[in-house]
Amino acid sequence: MDKKPQTSSSQQCCILPKKVASETKIADEEGKKATASKSASKIAETNNNDAVSDVKEKVTDKLASPEKSKKIPIIDQQPDTSYKPEGTAVPRTKPPLPAPILTGRPIVLATHLVPSLPITLFEALAEAIEAATNQPVVLLHESRTDRPVARDVTDIAILPAGEEWEEGNLLPLSFVFEHHLNKNFSPAVYADVVVATDRAPHVENIMDLRGHRCALPDRRRAVGVATLLFNQLRAKGEGPAFFGNTLDANSQMSALQMVAGKQVEVCILESPVIKYHRKSLPGVYSLHILSSLGPLPPYPIFVNKNMSNDVVNKIKEYLINIRKDTEWMEKLAPYGVLGFAEYSKSLYDFQEMKTVATSAPYY
Repeated sequence: MDKKPQTSSSQQCCILPKKVASETKIADEEGKKATASKSASKIAETNNNDAVSDVKEKVTDKLASPEKSKKIPIIDQQPDTSYKPEGTAVPRTKPPLPAPILTGRPIVLATHLVPSLPITLFEALAEAIEAATNQPVVLLHESRTDRPVARDVTDIAILPAGEEWEEGNLLPLSFVFEHHLNKNFSPAVYADVVVATDRAPHVENIMDLRGHRCALPDRRRAVGVATLLFNQLRAKGEGPAFFGNTLDANSQMSALQMVAGKQVEVCILESPVIKYHRKSLPGVYSLHILSSLGPLPPYPIFVNKNMSNDVVNKIKEYLINIRKDTEWMEKLAPYGVLGFAEYSKSLYDFQEMKTVATSAPYY
């Protein structure tokens, strides 16, 4: 039986250091690999951190210097499609109105509401009168507030609320304007108190306007928005010295421009003026309606006393029924006109509107 060679103690001592050295070498190599792996991970982590930092810096820079936002207009510039059929490529149209007989004497329509109300509104009215009477209509407008009706040439006159024409008879109907206080299709005119938007957070009602500058468009009229405003203040125990200063405006439009141009902080004017000019007036974004007052009497329409009753009745009937015509309503909608309505003068007899002082005396 063969015997396995035995290793002496001295040989074992030689083998053990070699084994230990080998294991140590392997451990060193593994340590180097681990260190290299850790270094690679650290480098990758550092790179990732640098990338994240770059992204954060870009985001921070973007937040610090934001791109210019797209300006959204306060007034919607989309075309009005309220009267147009949906789902069709071509809107529904009607044949043109028959041309009036041009050989006879034309009807002269004079308006004293321009430029506060646009001349195009009265051009549409002139066209309606032509359709009603089959007679041509010539349109005149007087923008000066101190001028009377040209009685020798005028057949129909449209005047500011509360005005009279001695040579004419009142046609008991007028425009019906859209307003949040007009709940029953009334031709009455409402007034709006307008303030600059930067003042709006500091005022809750008219009584908070003490000491402000105010623009008044019709201070000299017995019945008008200025009288309406000061009657409201008088009911609160205040007088014309309530405002810090009051400035006269040549027209309703001028009063609105004075607020938009920062000449004054507040004005009062008839609502139909705002309804139309808010779409075109520069600085309209800086205006705020604080309160509404009224009503005032309707804009009176007078017909010359020499005009035949037959013509007058044709005009009256045509205007009363105009709101049933979609085409006409499309023409009148941009001006906030809902149609025409009859009224009794007794309902708008403003005897209770007392004449009050609209300016404070200087001493």
